[in-house]
Amino acid sequence: MLLIAGGEADTQLQRMIAHAKTRGVTLTTLLHSPEDDLPLVWDLETGSLRIGTAEIRANAAFIRQDVFRYLATKRPTDQTDARNWKVLFDGWVWSNPDIRIFNRDFAMKDAVNKPLALIWARDAGLPIPRTSIHASKEEAAASLASAPVVYKPVAGGDMCRELDLDALGRVHKPHLPRPYIFQERLVAPDLRIFRVGERFYAFEIQADALDYRTVGGEAKIKRVTVPLHLLGPLRKLTNRLGLTYAAADFKASAESDALIFLEVNSNPMFAAFDDASDGALVDGMLDWLTDH
Repeated sequence: MLLIAGGEADTQLQRMIAHAKTRGVTLTTLLHSPEDDLPLVWDLETGSLRIGTAEIRANAAFIRQDVFRYLATKRPTDQTDARNWKVLFDGWVWSNPDIRIFNRDFAMKDAVNKPLALIWARDAGLPIPRTSIHASKEEAAASLASAPVVYKPVAGGDMCRELDLDALGRVHKPHLPRPYIFQERLVAPDLRIFRVGERFYAFEIQADALDYRTVGGEAKIKRVTVPLHLLGPLRKLTNRLGLTYAAADFKASAESDALIFLEVNSNPMFAAFDDASDGALVDGMLDWLTDH
C-alpha cells in the first residue's frame, strides 16, 4: 500500500499517481485543497491516522508540500495551509519507522543547508564555484569588478540572478537586508542528476536564461548518460546528507568547461524530467517505494 500525500494542485503528485495507477500499485491518496475538506484525524494516543472510522495504513509513502497553489494565488494563507498539512503528514510517517520513505535519515530537516552542502560537496571531491556569502554592498561591488557574478538567497526560495551595477544601485545602505550567496557566473549547459535509491538519472537542460526555471516550458531537457566521474562523489555527498532521493545541479566553468556543483535539492520537481525520460524517472521512484 503506497500513500501519496500533499496538495491537490501539485502536478508532481498528479504525475506519480497516474504512473502508480498504470502500474496497478495499491494506492491511498491524501490530497488537500481549500475547496474540499480532508477530514483527517491523527490520534497520538493510539497512533491511528483516520478519515472518519477508516484507518489509513501504508507500507510506503511519498509526501510533498504544495507550492503550486501559493504560486498561483500569492495568498500567505495558502502557503501556511500547505506547510501545516506537510508537517502533519511528515510527523505521522516519521513516527512509523516501518513505512518506507525516501530520505528517512533527513527527518526533522526542512531543506538542505546550501552553504553546508557546498562545503560537503567539496569534501566529497566535487568542484564548487568561487563563492562568498555576505550582506555587504562593498564586497559585492568588489567581486563584480573582477568577473561576472551571480547571486541567490542563502535559504533558497528564489531564482539565481546576475549581479550588475543597476542591482547594486538599488541598495541605498552599506549592507543588504539579508545575506546572499555570491558566486562566479557559470555557463551552459545545465546538468541535473537525480538520485533515486541507488539509481542515478542525468538530464541536460538547454535554456536561453541564467536560471532555466525562469523560462518554464521553453527549456529543452534531454536524458543523458551520468558522468562517471561525478557518480562516486555525488553518492558520497548525498549519503552524508542522508538523502536517498535528491537532485543535484551542475553548470560548466567558463574557464575550463568542467562541470561545477551548484546545489542539491531534497525534494525536487520531477514531472518535466520524467517526460524527458519517457517515464523512467517516476518508475524508478515507484520501484524504490514499492521495493521492486
